[in-house]
This record gives sequence, structure tokens and C-alpha cells, in this order.
Amino acid sequence: MFEEVLRLDPRNPQANFSLGIAAYQEGKIGLAIERLQIAARKAAKHPQVHQLLGLALMNAGDLEGAQSSLKKAVSLAPKEADFHAQLGDLYRARRQAVLSRQSYLRALKLDPENGYGLVGMGQLEVTIGNIDAAIEWFEKAIACKKELPTAFQCLSLAKTFKEKPAELDQIEALTNDGVPRPGPEQANLHWAAGKIYHDIGDTSRGLEHYQKARTLHYPPFDPAAYEDRIAFMKDVFNEEFFSSRADLANTSDKPVFIFGLPRSGTTLVEQIVSCHSRASSGGEIQFFRHLQEDIGLKGKPSAALENRLKSMEPKEFKRIARKYLEVLDSVDRRADRVTDKMPHNYEMLWLMSVLFPKAAFVHCYRSPADTCISLLSHPLSPAHNYALTQDTVGRYYRTYASLMEHWENVVPVNLHTLTYETLVDNQRSESEVLLSHAGLDWEDGCLEFYKSESPVTTFSNTQVRRPIFRSSLGRWQGKEAHYRDLLDALGPLAPQV
Repeated sequence: MFEEVLRLDPRNPQANFSLGIAAYQEGKIGLAIERLQIAARKAAKHPQVHQLLGLALMNAGDLEGAQSSLKKAVSLAPKEADFHAQLGDLYRARRQAVLSRQSYLRALKLDPENGYGLVGMGQLEVTIGNIDAAIEWFEKAIACKKELPTAFQCLSLAKTFKEKPAELDQIEALTNDGVPRPGPEQANLHWAAGKIYHDIGDTSRGLEHYQKARTLHYPPFDPAAYEDRIAFMKDVFNEEFFSSRADLANTSDKPVFIFGLPRSGTTLVEQIVSCHSRASSGGEIQFFRHLQEDIGLKGKPSAALENRLKSMEPKEFKRIARKYLEVLDSVDRRADRVTDKMPHNYEMLWLMSVLFPKAAFVHCYRSPADTCISLLSHPLSPAHNYALTQDTVGRYYRTYASLMEHWENVVPVNLHTLTYETLVDNQRSESEVLLSHAGLDWEDGCLEFYKSESPVTTFSNTQVRRPIFRSSLGRWQGKEAHYRDLLDALGPLAPQV
């Protein structure tokens, strides 16, 4: 019905809003944003339009746009507790803990049993390291019978279960109750069930729930298209590309670039570095990701794109370097070093190495099988849809590994590869080498990174609040039959069994 309305009136706000809701519930975030932006322009006084647009933008990683939309929703409906709590989520994602707490408390003042506010307070406690307090908030949210899938998911990540908890029956009942829920919410129930089943040793049921979660959470992924894009980059960014741009360097040594696949230890490495008195944590800075999209490197390879990359003017390189340093100064102007742990910055090493040859470049490497299994069992943003299946994530890992091998041969900087397994076994010596690479002397406090007060907003936030343990190593061992598709996709990178 609404499609017919749009055919006659493409800007109809009600039709666009309704189709935006449907797209959001189906996990089609890009389409949802497109529809909701049209609706928001035509129905500027309707708070629900701005609220849902804000949630969609936040889901897509556009935190600045999401903040604008959610603040608009709150201004139009100041007594809506959910809106305040969702704005709190936005501030937490932007590492603004004070504003986040204020928004959650406003939500709970309006409605003491507001599920979003209760869960949000728990998530905020996790980011600053108060895991026990966080668990209390999550359990309170569940006890309020709000049936929030996010509460179960957050609780499952914050705790390690030794035996089947009562919450698992609640989760299973919700997954089978036939109630229509947005795709992300239904996925959260399966993420939670998968984590609990894995904790209590039921690998088969855990993997079953994880696959259902990923199917709901991620859009389709085309491994061949990604392989083509990386092959294009390797062809364009060759030795001649770098040698002809040696005079474009900025002299700053402030950046500490920490990159590699998600779940490979980037958060852990950032915590170690940022515990140093001369360093500060920048988190996952979006600068180069946005630049990558602006340049067109996320799209299909083409002659026009190759020409665009090869014809970048010196003044453009210098402008980019200046803008990036402004971002680092906004994190901490006085720090000698600021970390940027955006994992997928490994795709932008061609630019980062030209701009900042004096910066520290830390490549976080972890066992291919362990990395992929972790990616399959932890919810990331929909942009990480390469983790959709065991086959897609295995092929993706091989493509990433081939690009890193290429960079090691051509980029004009010293790439320090830090192996997760070696760091676990030799924390002191590996941390000393890491700090030395970043131009920092040794400080004993860097061994106790888990006591850091720096907020951690990624899904690694509970792990980095504890000392390093070996429990995350060799997760595939004894479970080869469950991960056969992954091991086949990894090919020569698979562990020998």
C-alpha cells in the first residue's frame, strides 16, 4: 500500500515513515535512513520520526547525525523516558560519560522502571570498569519484566555462566513467542542465548543461536567483491606510489595507529598504551573511515577511482594531515601520544604512512581461527557483515592477510606486529617493546591496564577490565567438526589439526 502511495507522491511523510519502520525492523539500515530522512524533512514536528532516524543513524555508525536527530526528538517530547535513554546511548558511544549518565538518570526519573535507562546505566558502568554494578543494572532491567532483548544480551556478555541460568529459559521463550520485533532486537536474544550455551559447554546449540543472530543482524556479504577491491588497492598502492610521495610527510609523531581485524587485541593494546602518563586514548576515531568513503574506496574499482587516487594534489595530503591532527588535539591537546584504534584502518595504511611516517604503527595479529571464531560470536555493527557465515569470515581473513603482507613490503614506515598469543605469554616484555615503538619509556602502571579509568565502548569492554588470561586461546581445539566450514575457508591459514 505505502509503495503505491510513494509512486504517486515520493515525498509523502507517512508512507516514508512507515516504510522506514519496516526497513529498520528488517535490518535494512541504509534504506531505513533514506526513508526516515525524507519523512523527517516533511514531518519536522513529529518526535518519533527523529527518534527512529537517530537510532538508524547510530546503528550505521553516524554518531554526529544520530545526536542531532535524538536531541531533536527529546526537544519535541521531553517527557518521553525512552528518548532520554536513547540519547544516553548516543553520548556513551561518543565517550561522553557525564552527559550519558545525565540522560539515563532523566529517563529513570520519568520512569523508574524504564528498561532502556536501566540497561543504559549498566552499559555505562561497563565502559568505566564497574562490572559488578553493571550486572546489577542488567538484572534489575530483566526483573522489571520489560522483556528487553538488549538486557539479556548485555547480561550474557558481562557474566561467565557455569551452569544453565534461569534467564536462558526466558530468552528461549522470547525467541519463540511469535511477537514481531525489529531485527536487531530479535538478534540480541539469539546473541545472548548463543553466549550462554557456549559458556555452559553446549557448542552445537550455541552455534545455532549465533547463526540465527548473524542472519538477522548482518546484510549479505560478497567475498569476491571484497577480494577484487583489495586486489585493486594492491595494484594502485605499489612501491612507485610511495616513493613519489616521500616529500608529503607531516613531522608529527603524535598518532599511535592501532589496527588489525576486530577481536585481535586492538582494545587491549590501546589500554596498555593509554595507561602511560604521556599518552591518551582516542578510541575508534572515525576520521579515516569517513575519508575512505568520501574518496570512493568502499565502492567498485574503476579507472576513474585509480585516476582520483593517483592525482591527489600535495595540498590535499597536507590538508588531510592538518585536519587529523586537529581531531587528535580535540581528544587531548597536551598528550604526547594519542591512540587511534580503528581496526579497519589497515585498509588506509597507504595514506596514513604517507602522511605520518613518524607515527607509531601497531598491527594487532591473532591466530586466524581464534580471530574468526570470536568474530562469529560477538555482535559488531552491520558494516562487519563479512562475519555473516563461517565461509565469508574465513575468506575475508585471507584477503585481509594478503593486504597486510603487501603493506609490509611497500609502505615506508616501520610496522610493529604485536601477536596476541605472544602478549598473553610475555606481557611485560611485549608491553615494553610496544611502548618503545610508540616512543614511550616504561611505566609499571601499563601492566595494570585493566585498572584504567579510560572509557571503553567496544564489545571488548568487559575483557579489558580483567588481567590477561589464556582462556581465549585455541577456541577451535576439540571442536573442529563444528568449525569445518571456517577451517576450509581459511585454507593454508587454518591451524594444523
